[in-house]
Amino acid sequence: MADETLEYTTPFQLTKTIRRDPYDAISPTNPELSAAGKVIIITGGGSGLGAAAAEVWARAGAEGIVVAGRRLANLEETVSKLQAINNGKTKTIAIQADLAKDAEVANLFAETLKTFGRSPDVVLANAGVLIEGKVGETSPDEWWDAMYFIKTQPDPESPRGTFMVTNSGLAGVIVPRVSAYAVSKLGAQRVVEYLHLEYPTLRSFTLLPGVAKTPMLAGQFLKFGLDHVDMTGMLALYLSTSRAEFLRGGLTSVNWDIEETEAHKEEILAGRLLDLKWVQILPAGGGRGFE
Repeated sequence: MADETLEYTTPFQLTKTIRRDPYDAISPTNPELSAAGKVIIITGGGSGLGAAAAEVWARAGAEGIVVAGRRLANLEETVSKLQAINNGKTKTIAIQADLAKDAEVANLFAETLKTFGRSPDVVLANAGVLIEGKVGETSPDEWWDAMYFIKTQPDPESPRGTFMVTNSGLAGVIVPRVSAYAVSKLGAQRVVEYLHLEYPTLRSFTLLPGVAKTPMLAGQFLKFGLDHVDMTGMLALYLSTSRAEFLRGGLTSVNWDIEETEAHKEEILAGRLLDLKWVQILPAGGGRGFE
């Protein structure tokens, strides 16, 4: 009998090996993934995957971590935990920001620039709210902070660094009452592809976090939430390194085995396998329709 807990995993699985727990290739103790010298902004850093990712980056020795979100008390709790991880060697700050408001997102990047004297090296855009309701009951609003990351660069025409968006498998399936969230996530994946096309010096990625038990996970999905919360931060560590160059602009999942994925690097690049596509039967996908 098929494993029912993988219902929202196998449809998006690239490798034969399914990863649901931390492993050496993406561990913060792996010297190849050291975050030394890197400053990262993590939005939605007050709880759930964002807070867990911040702890992973502290264990990897990041120079600086900025956690942002709406609830200051939660952010300060995250900062307190980070300072205890490596004896305060990683400079950590909390910035309260409603990421649906342009002025507050702009302030987030301005404060980061002021604190560290430079634009962040990495942004993990992780904030999101799962609002349940039918199409006619909800709004598909989606915040976007890539432009502020670009604007704070010394040369905005040729931005540097790594920009990652935490996405969701709900972008690829149709589930009742989550249309606003799902549509926004599908749109975010396409925006990452445009970033990759229009700003080739900027390293852009879409990251699938699997299904982890966080405060955001709705009741109907709880039985599927068996992916470790640290996996998102660990995959983000990997994507921030040169080993991930072949994945730029595309989608990557915490459930994929990284070494197995690397073994198919040329195939992934040649076929652009991780980009959004029309199905191949349609002319836009290289097909000829019904004949």
